[in-house]
This record gives sequence, structure tokens and C-alpha cells, in this order.
Amino acid sequence: MLGLLVPLAVLAVSGLVLLWPAAGEDGGWDPTALGEGTTYVSGTVTMVDLRECPDAESSGCAAITVEVDGAEGSLFVPPEAMRAGLAPGDRVKAIGMDAEAASDPAAEAITGGPGEAPPGGAAPDPGDPGAADYVFVDFDRNVSLTVLAAVYALLVVLVAGLRGLRALLGLVFAFGVMLVFMLPALLAGSPAVLVGVVAAAVIMLVVLYLAHGFSARTTTALLGTLAGIAVTGVLGALWTRWAKLAGIYSEETYLLSWSAELSTGDLVVCGILIAGLGVLNDVTITQAAAVWELALARPHARARELFASAMRIGRDHIASTVYTIAFAFAGGGLTVLLLVASSSRSFLESLTLGDLAIEVVSLLVCSIGLVLAIPATTAIAALVVRSGEGVRPRERDRGAAVPGRNG
Repeated sequence: MLGLLVPLAVLAVSGLVLLWPAAGEDGGWDPTALGEGTTYVSGTVTMVDLRECPDAESSGCAAITVEVDGAEGSLFVPPEAMRAGLAPGDRVKAIGMDAEAASDPAAEAITGGPGEAPPGGAAPDPGDPGAADYVFVDFDRNVSLTVLAAVYALLVVLVAGLRGLRALLGLVFAFGVMLVFMLPALLAGSPAVLVGVVAAAVIMLVVLYLAHGFSARTTTALLGTLAGIAVTGVLGALWTRWAKLAGIYSEETYLLSWSAELSTGDLVVCGILIAGLGVLNDVTITQAAAVWELALARPHARARELFASAMRIGRDHIASTVYTIAFAFAGGGLTVLLLVASSSRSFLESLTLGDLAIEVVSLLVCSIGLVLAIPATTAIAALVVRSGEGVRPRERDRGAAVPGRNG
């Protein structure tokens, strides 16, 4: 097992070093770039008076007061935010003019100052965004999401103990790899498929051992996961090319292809690899644990018998996980599915078009990788757990022989 693991680890780390984006490389666009004299701000809504905006839910309203850095100003809120239930006390993010632009005498001579009518003109229309000091961007969800994340982390630690804490640290590491290595490397123009494979391998090498400890059982699950990643990557690349999924189907893809030298087809494959990581990790670690527990319960069973018993568990796992992936896809794309269902085009035809076709290929390819990873992991585990006579599975993990028996 070490003969397989060490070269794989060396390849993963070597890929990480070779593909690491150089300092200062910038292949993307600046999403925070605004026009001259504007800036992002956070504030608190202090008053919502819709008497001046009877059609606020259909046209928006600029007669809403927001407090930013201790000073109050008017806020234009679009209709979709009004329908979400904007109320006093809500924290919001907005775009506003900076102090220099707001105090520009030339600007005030034209507009008459914030909220005032131009000389000889009528009062500003409360439904006009230009009548407000700030324009609504989104609700400020920093506090609510932080509280939810804290509750989740607390429950994981309380229920799973130290292992849960290690799993959370592994999750932080995984997102660190994606934010520090994978995304910058993609924007720097590195091959997307290679970047995805390297990132997935490095994440699994650290996360599995961190969460489950360094043992033969964890190594078995790791080898099964890497096999699943390889299958998913190969099939993803093949079907992306065969189904011609390298087109530009969304505004985000268009912006990326325009601002950075990215192959949209390779980007699809990279996304498929990352999407399959969590499910692969789940089934392989569970399947390896099942083989170990069966070996403890049946100490005289042969490797073939252990494989057959564990695969009966694995088939149930496959059946449940396949529709779990499908339900996750349906829930994540519910609004898109609603649009498809309300159109005149047939549902099956819509599934073969644009972004939906990419999601379908991702779902099916990840499921195939999962289905093949279970027997691969089970076979490796059955061979490993019965590779030596007179050694119990759990004691083999610790490297200790059973007293009174000879190896």
C-alpha cells in the first residue's frame, strides 16, 4: 500500500509545485471595480415609508432611509428586494458616491444636492435610482451566515468529538487549497483538468488522514477515492468533448472566457471532479469501514467472502447515494427546473441544452465514478485486511500482533 501511496503523494505534491500560480499573476477581472466616485458601503435601514412609492414592489423605491457611518441618506431599493421584505433594522450593502463626489460644487449646482430638486425643476421622482444617495446591492448576511456556521461547527464537535473537529479542520484545508491554489491557477491559464486532478488528490491526501487517522483502513479508502477521481476525470473529459459542452451558456462563463484565457470545456471537467469529491469520500470511507467490521465479526472469513458480504452493503449504498445525488441536483437547480417545466419545449429536450446538459453530464459521470469506486475500495480492503495470518484488523492498523498467535 505504501508502494502505491508514496508515488501518488509525490505526484500530487509535484503537480502542486509545478502548477502553483506565480505571485502577481492576474488572469481575471475585478468584480469590485466601480465607476469613478463610487464605493461599496454597508448600512442599516432606519425607515421604510412607502407612501411615496405605492408601486414599490414593481418599480422599486428611493424614499427609504439608510444610516451609513452615522449619517443618514436615501436608498434606492429595486423591486425584487422590496418583495423580499425590506424592513427597518435590516443590514444592507449598497453603492454610494464618495465624499469628494458628493461635495463637488459642480455636481450640487446641477442636482441641487442630495435629495433636493434642481433649480427651477420638480422634486426628484422617488422611483428613480438617481434620486437616492445609495443604490441597494444586497442584504448584509455576514452575521446570519456566521451564526449558522458556528452552530454547525458546534454540533459537529459535540456529536462527533475530536474526529468531528479534525473533519472541520480538513474542510478548512480543502477550501484553502481551492482558494489559494486551484482558482488562481485556473485564472493564470494552467490546464484546468490537471489543476482539478492535483487539487482533488492533495485535498484527499490530507483530509482523509486528518479526519480518520493514519491507518491501513484510511489508506484503503484513499486509494479507492483516487481511483474514483481518475475514472471521473477520464469520463468527464470524454463526454465533455463528445457532447460538445465547451460552449458559453451563461453570463459567468462569458465573462471568464472574455477576461481570462480559459478553456470552458476543461473548466467543465474540473467542476465535475470537484463536485464528485465529497460523495466519493463518503462511500469509500464507509465501505472500507464495513470490510473492517465484517472481518472483526468473521475472523475466519476469506477475502473473497468478505468482498461478497461487503458488496451487499455496497449495493445498498450505491442505490441510496445515486438518488441522493439526483435530489441534490434537483434542489440546487429548482428554479431552472421550474422555468423548464413552464416552457413549451419538452422536459427531456430541455435537459440536453446549455447549462442543464452540463449538470446532467456532471450528475451521471459522478455517479459512474461512485459506482466503480465502491467495488474497487471493497476489493482493496478485503485483500489488505486478510493479507496476514494471525493479525486482527484493528490491531493491524496499530501494527500490533494478537498475543498467543504467530504471524
